[in-house]
Amino acid sequence: MAINKVFNSSLSAYASYSKGYKAPVGSNVVISTTGELNTGLKPEIGNQFEIGTKGSLMDSKLNYQVALFDALFSDKMTSVAVLLNNTTTAYTYIANGGKQDNKGLEVSVNYNAYQSATGFFSSVRPFANFTYSDFNYKDFSYDRIVAGQPVTEDYSGNAVAGVSPVVANAGVDFFTNAGFYGNVNYSYKDAMPLSSDGKFGSSSYSLVNAKSGYHHLLSKHFDLDTYFGANNITGEQYYYMAFINQLPDAYVPAPNKINYFGGINLKYIF
Repeated sequence: MAINKVFNSSLSAYASYSKGYKAPVGSNVVISTTGELNTGLKPEIGNQFEIGTKGSLMDSKLNYQVALFDALFSDKMTSVAVLLNNTTTAYTYIANGGKQDNKGLEVSVNYNAYQSATGFFSSVRPFANFTYSDFNYKDFSYDRIVAGQPVTEDYSGNAVAGVSPVVANAGVDFFTNAGFYGNVNYSYKDAMPLSSDGKFGSSSYSLVNAKSGYHHLLSKHFDLDTYFGANNITGEQYYYMAFINQLPDAYVPAPNKINYFGGINLKYIF
């Protein structure tokens, strides 16, 4: 259910409530490694409240979106790892843990700083987005097997594994009337817990990427686009992917040096 208030052609605000559930699938019910049936699973129930606003200001040059939400999940399904030893995961299965309360803020802004049909630059558009996530376990516990013995794990009050509190991006896109274009962007990702008990976590990192190119319609049938760019210009150490609630160091590392790329696209238009 939602209600949307349009103040004028450039400004609106909304409030919404949604509820849904996610039932266990077949692969959750059967533990393939042991052949056991995981019959105690319950559907995961979610309730979310959200308020927000979006609009175009300053003669439609400044566009923004803001959303504030609170989502509460009950009988949250989570992956439980059964360790073979200190370095190897034997298998994983799904269990109901309890409640998870996800509160957050999302902001997105872009600004058409310059636009011209005759100058060297046709447009210059800076942008930024920001996400703040306050995700926590609430009344969250389940039983797992450690060294062959059942152990009750209680994560109530801990930060949710796999969620960075702050994620932000900023940059600028530019285009020229001659066909040259490019962008520079900066991204930041906060540290996050890798396990629900909070004992293991990642480090925060920042990346600077840039790309420039040339796009030109050679004729009514041929379209040319060439580009060159660089990722991780500052040589930051970071990860492509992290595996949550498994081994402490289960992640896929990304290149820790600057990575160059380029390409040529030639399109034929019928």
